[in-house]
Amino acid sequence: MAHEFTEEQIEEFKDAFELFDKTGEGMIKYGECVNLARCFGYNPSEYSVLLLLCGGDEENLPSKEDMATKSLSFDDYLPILWAISNSTDPGSYEDFLEGLKVFDKDGNGTVNSAELRHVLTSLGEKLTSAQFDQLTEGMEGPNGAINIEEFIKKMMSDSDEVEPAAE
Repeated sequence: MAHEFTEEQIEEFKDAFELFDKTGEGMIKYGECVNLARCFGYNPSEYSVLLLLCGGDEENLPSKEDMATKSLSFDDYLPILWAISNSTDPGSYEDFLEGLKVFDKDGNGTVNSAELRHVLTSLGEKLTSAQFDQLTEGMEGPNGAINIEEFIKKMMSDSDEVEPAAE
């Protein structure tokens, strides 16, 4: 894979890469690839990065053990970062609104907190219960409902990021 980053960008990426290089050997663990990409404002899913790490072969996705033990160099990471930078946007406000309307049983712009908790902690890239609690803090109404629009705004804001799960 080729890339078309500027020299200035490459230097910036290299500096950040070195911060993630815990051994000083010019390598980072597979598991650090997502977090490093997020340092530059990209928001790849863990699954999309897994696909990039295995060359797109879904049959050979890296295991949890691989993510903790296998490493790659900056030169190997740069094409992955290029692919991440050129991937489609993970979703707009309208995309999230449409997706959450499925859970709006009464059509009043709210979703049941327990149902939303179940979905977000058990499907896809799962949140922990603590992350869900942090994300929805102060949003649940007296009837156990969360306003969909307020939830999306908080979810998409940079100022109230949810802490990553402890590994």
